[in-house]
Amino acid sequence: MSVFIPVGIVILAMLIMIFLQLSPGIYALFYHYASGKYSKKRTSDLGMFFILGAETIAACLFLCCYYFAYILFIGQSRPETGIFAWIAAGILIVLAFCSFFFYFRPGTGTKLFIPRNFATSLDHQAKTIKTRSDAFALGAFSGTCELIFTLPLYVITAIEIMEMNTEYFSSNLLTIIYILTPTIPLFIIRWLFHSGRNLSDIIKLRIKDKHFTRFILAFCYLTIAILIICFRINS
Repeated sequence: MSVFIPVGIVILAMLIMIFLQLSPGIYALFYHYASGKYSKKRTSDLGMFFILGAETIAACLFLCCYYFAYILFIGQSRPETGIFAWIAAGILIVLAFCSFFFYFRPGTGTKLFIPRNFATSLDHQAKTIKTRSDAFALGAFSGTCELIFTLPLYVITAIEIMEMNTEYFSSNLLTIIYILTPTIPLFIIRWLFHSGRNLSDIIKLRIKDKHFTRFILAFCYLTIAILIICFRINS
């Protein structure tokens, strides 16, 4: 099996993690509220702890999925084939459908699929951050709010990287890059604020990119499913 298949699956999973909107949306709200209450230096400091929290939970989720997959498939030379591959492909196809039709709520804004009372609670938490530990906790929590979309990716990516370790090459660098990927949109929003943009500007950018985001999420999920069906199930 070519090394390009598992690498391609991991790269597509990275793209999905970059284009998911919930954690960046929470970060934008938090940074907006913090900048209105605190100095620029303190806001930047709290923002870094939010990102650190998001990164920590991403690392924990990936490592848990990696060791779970290792224990579950120990002794199997091709863990990504068979019934598991059919289940994974089916889940990804469902997620492709959901991300295209249901990820954003109907309307002109960027309201996401989460219940409105939960969104209100997140807004309140973002507004009341006072300490580094609060920012860290909110960042970590934001990384778990889209598990329905991210957990299958963590599992599939962990298996692909585990397969690379056993057959191809040391994939430590790829693992580190994947774990860091969820923080990329957070750093982009941080840069936008530092460059003089405000929350309104960021929301306008999100609205402008809404349809592209929906398309790229569905495309990546579906492409991963096709790669699994064509190169894993039939291998």
